[in-house]
Amino acid sequence: MSTSTVSSIPRRLEGFFVKPGSGVAALLVIFIVAMAVTAPSFISPGNFDNIANQMVFVLLLTLGMTIVLIVRGIDLSVGSVMGLSAGVCAFLITQGLIFPLSLLAGIGCGVFCGLLNALMITKLGLPDFVATLAMMGVARGVLFLWTEGTPFTRYMTPEYALVGGQEKLWDFVGVPIVVAAVFCIVISLVLRKSVLGRHLYATGGSPEAARLSGIPVNRVKTYAYLVSGGFAGIAGVILAGRATNVAPTMGNGYEILAITAAIIGGAALTGGRGRMIGAVLGALTITLTSNAMNIIGVSSVWQQFVTGIILLLAVLLDRLTSIFKQRQNNAALERAPREQPVSSVQSTT
Repeated sequence: MSTSTVSSIPRRLEGFFVKPGSGVAALLVIFIVAMAVTAPSFISPGNFDNIANQMVFVLLLTLGMTIVLIVRGIDLSVGSVMGLSAGVCAFLITQGLIFPLSLLAGIGCGVFCGLLNALMITKLGLPDFVATLAMMGVARGVLFLWTEGTPFTRYMTPEYALVGGQEKLWDFVGVPIVVAAVFCIVISLVLRKSVLGRHLYATGGSPEAARLSGIPVNRVKTYAYLVSGGFAGIAGVILAGRATNVAPTMGNGYEILAITAAIIGGAALTGGRGRMIGAVLGALTITLTSNAMNIIGVSSVWQQFVTGIILLLAVLLDRLTSIFKQRQNNAALERAPREQPVSSVQSTT
């Protein structure tokens, strides 16, 4: 898509692309109203509770994916790491390890996988795509070999039912929703208020400039992948508590949902851009779409097709956003006062 093609788009639409979050929010409102008219059960309290619980897993992965995209990376392993972390936690419970340690071990598995991703990228020099694709295959293969194709079962405890959201805190809200909300606030504050947040944006915006200014680029990227792996681990142990069994294929495909949600929310494939409010809107978009398709009876095959189309549109949105921002920057430079050349005046006698 060339800039000449984009220039033909009316300028009044420019705000939608430069600030995609506002556009996504508007589209979500229209979508909810349309579904309320066509399928009244969509707006029932029970379905909203279901949407909130489904959204938690996509949101946690999207938070980590947004951090990785900010530093100009990508993590294709989050879905498989989520499944492996769930398997670690469930297996240790069946072996008699106390629940809190089993939970920490599952989360630690995700962090460890994130560390391996970071080492392959920063130390071995592998492209982010290749390193995380390899980790995706390894994590998926380990879980399948470990389970021998049979789901882990008989690990549920009353504490795990609470963590998985089967039971509610004070009969009001589930633990997964509270966990996701707390992490959204924490990550938002880190990105907006901390030195690490500024380093993340600087690293993604221009790695070379960040390195020349003294920012430890490799260390910052390592932090990003640790966070992504950690969120995959947290999502995994919560999902195991929600599902009551860990299938060999648990988590497969979630990486596509996380990438799509992050891009819909305004994160850029080229790095240097991304906000938590955008991640929330992106995760909500993906979850609402999936829920709506289930309600109206769309088959799983067509649901995958729709998800692919949404990902394609999200990438196009990312491209348009980059082009419009460049056009804004060029316009600002043109409006800036130009320095007049100083000419020497020769006096004649």
